[in-house]
Formats: sequence, structure tokens, C-alpha cells
Amino acid sequence: MILWIENRRSNSQIQYLKNFNLSTTFCTDWVCYIAPVRISRIEKPSWDCFDPGTANVKITKKGIKMKKTIIGILAAGMILATAAILHAEEAGNPGDGDWDITLGAGAGYGPVSPGVDETEVDILPYVDIEYKNRFFINARRGVGVYLLRPQNGPEYAVGVAIGYDGGRDEDDAKAQLQGLGDIDGSAEAIIFGELEIGMVDLELELAQGLGSDGHDGFRAELSAEIGGMVTDRIHLGAGPFITYGDGQYIESYYGVTTEQAGRSERHSQYDTDGGFESYGLGLNARYRITQHWSVIGFADYTRLMGDAKDSPIVENKGFFGGGIVLAYTF
Repeated sequence: MILWIENRRSNSQIQYLKNFNLSTTFCTDWVCYIAPVRISRIEKPSWDCFDPGTANVKITKKGIKMKKTIIGILAAGMILATAAILHAEEAGNPGDGDWDITLGAGAGYGPVSPGVDETEVDILPYVDIEYKNRFFINARRGVGVYLLRPQNGPEYAVGVAIGYDGGRDEDDAKAQLQGLGDIDGSAEAIIFGELEIGMVDLELELAQGLGSDGHDGFRAELSAEIGGMVTDRIHLGAGPFITYGDGQYIESYYGVTTEQAGRSERHSQYDTDGGFESYGLGLNARYRITQHWSVIGFADYTRLMGDAKDSPIVENKGFFGGGIVLAYTF
């Protein structure tokens, strides 16, 4: 018999000959049904894996981590035209195209620096571009490559990237940061791992600052998320996270050196050590408006801990962040 599979990203269909003892097949969005068997949601289909006895393919769409990132802004402007053209030319059949492109923009809200009372609303670019399911550019991690990412079997991945930390500007919260100076934006070398266990996605990210003008420290984040499609248009996800910073990283954002104390009229010297920086809970949602357009929203609550929590710079030991993005998938 013929199994119809609809790829709604490219608005086209393909046929696959399968020996199914079933009379009805249909597919809606990324939740595919081969009556009476349900196959998990597929975001990046692997068209040779549809077996009603063993099929269990799911790559969960991640939430957006709100982060100042020059890489995302540059990628959105410089790659939009060329990537879209290449994608259109190469994606003749579903699953055959090398490019996977989603671009968008919106607004994000949060403190100008962790624990600082002053908040801001920024333009938030959303960039998610992948080439051959291996190379990527996105607003969360920057520019990178998956070193290990099997096409079938257990869902796990290991990769490296060059990301960007936005730093901190003293002028953004002059009363609270007076005399402390700026933390310049700087590149970060990132190693990350992802593992999916049922409906739970685990992620570990390790990052080292590059360049002496930035934080020049090491940070790590461990997060978990449980999520899935609640309707054929809405995906929801939620989960906890915890972050760590070494002595250099924590000192950059929460410490007060002797020199800084001498310039500041508000803060005395405060020495810090490395340790856990924060923990919290993140929420994200994606609503598919049409086959191409989606609205993505996210919110998180962060609670500082350790030397970060006790810093004289910190006025809010717990704070919220969030944002909303309108995105287009080519």
C-alpha cells in the first residue's frame, strides 16, 4: 500500500511504499498517524524510519534562552537572503533539502544584569539555521557544529560552538553599577551535550570566555525540559535549570575589586569564589499560525545563590525574564 507523509514545512507530500496491514493513513502537522498507531511528533523528519511497530521519532523544539547576542543579529541580516535561496533551490523533495531555516524577531524583557534592579526591553532576533543536520547558526549558541548526532536510534548529540556573551554596561544602571565599569561583550567557546529520555530533554552546556576584556571565566548550565504537542498547533515545554561559574566569572559579574570600590560611592570591596550561581524554572510555548508562521513565547524565573546572591551589587535575588517572537520557517 502507499503511505502518505506530508511535510508541512515545505508544503508538499511524498509517497512511500510500505507493507502495512492498515487501510487508512493520514498526517497532520508533525503528529503523524498510521491508524491505529500513533507516531511521535517529528520536527526534522527522517523519511526512512516509519515503521508502525518501532517508530518513535521525536526531536523536541527547544525554548529560546534570552541572551544578548551579536551573532544572532548579524546572522539574521547577513544570511537571510543567501540561505533562503539555497534552501529553495536544494529542497526539491521533503527530507532531501540540506537547509533548515527559521528566522524571526520580537522583544525580550529582563534585568540589565543578573540581580540588578534596572530592567530593559530589547529587540530579540530569532535565528535557527541548520545545514545538513550538522552545522548550525542560532541565537542561543552562535555558530557551531554537531560532532555526534545519530540519525536514528536514541536521541543524543554532542557539539561545539562559538557563542557570545553580551557583558554589562555601567550606564544601563548607573546608580547601582556606578564605579564598577563595563564588562565588554566577548566570544565564548562552547561544548554542549543533549540527551532525550522519553519526554524529558537534558542539556549540559560548558562555556569558556575568550578575551581579557570580557568575563574571561568559565560557566556551565544544566537544564531539563519536559514538553510536547498539546494540540496540533501548540507545543508547550517547561523545566528547571542550574548554573555554575568559576572564580573569574563570578568575580566579573558579582565581585567588587579594590579598584572598583575606590571609584564607587556605593560599594565596598567584595571578594567572591567560584560556585553555583543560580537556579530557576523556564517555560516556553510555540503556536503555529500557518504552515510557515509561528509565534514563540518564553518566560523564566531565576534565583541567585552563593556569593552571587550575597553580592552588594544584587538588589533582586530572584527575577523574571521573558519574550515573544514572530518566526517564519522556510
